[in-house]
Amino acid sequence: MEYPKEKFLKLARELKNMALSPEIELVVCFPGIEDEDCEEEEYPYVIVKYMGEGEEGPEKKLVFSENYWSSDVKTLKGAVLFQIKALMEELQSFEGE
Repeated sequence: MEYPKEKFLKLARELKNMALSPEIELVVCFPGIEDEDCEEEEYPYVIVKYMGEGEEGPEKKLVFSENYWSSDVKTLKGAVLFQIKALMEELQSFEGE
């Protein structure tokens, strides 16, 4: 089964237009849409990277398996935002130790 490219094209546009902290980099890997510098995977995915002080830090990978495909773009974008928030909270708790 092929993933819904039209929906993920809209999601890719929204993700590219989001205002993010300069410390956060999103790597959008949607086959046939955004796949530069991506590993070949069975499902589309997004990597949320923390880029602090000129070096790469921790990252989170969100794989959009078939369970996500029936969700609307707003829900999919929310899942990415949740990963960004989780990464930032993880970093803050780490720095607080």
